[in-house]
Amino acid sequence: MKEDKENCIFCDIIEGRSPVSIVYEDDKIIVFPTIEPVNASHMLIVPKIHAPYLADVDEETTLHIIKIAREVSEAIRKSKYQCEGINWFLADGEAAEQEVFHFHFHVYPRFKGDGFGFKYDRSKNFIRTTRQDLDYIANEIKNLLQINSKEHFTSNTPKKL
Repeated sequence: MKEDKENCIFCDIIEGRSPVSIVYEDDKIIVFPTIEPVNASHMLIVPKIHAPYLADVDEETTLHIIKIAREVSEAIRKSKYQCEGINWFLADGEAAEQEVFHFHFHVYPRFKGDGFGFKYDRSKNFIRTTRQDLDYIANEIKNLLQINSKEHFTSNTPKKL
């Protein structure tokens, strides 16, 4: 099965069975350049626990991944590699084009003319939505959200932080 730890290249890397060029490592995560980058200095941030999907990663590790992604982004911008912008990317599930079923977070540099981009169909994507539909969608997701503090989700009126 594709989600099994036994078939996982990232588990092989973490456990020292496959070569890796480590950028950063701690008790929760490992950061390394991907073998098939969008552009030079494209990094992957991978939790050390085998977790096929985002929902399988604990909250503390997820927050740590975002914190490290910010630091990695700053390092890429300071590096000698061409970088006019940074993309963060997460593919969670087959429909999102996840290929390795061990959660991982991409941080990669972008520059004008790099040839990379997302394709979409204007007849299906980015179609203006009515306020009524947006309110319906917001309420549906709000009612399913599992957050410790629901106080920020009591109305559709934006709250000042």
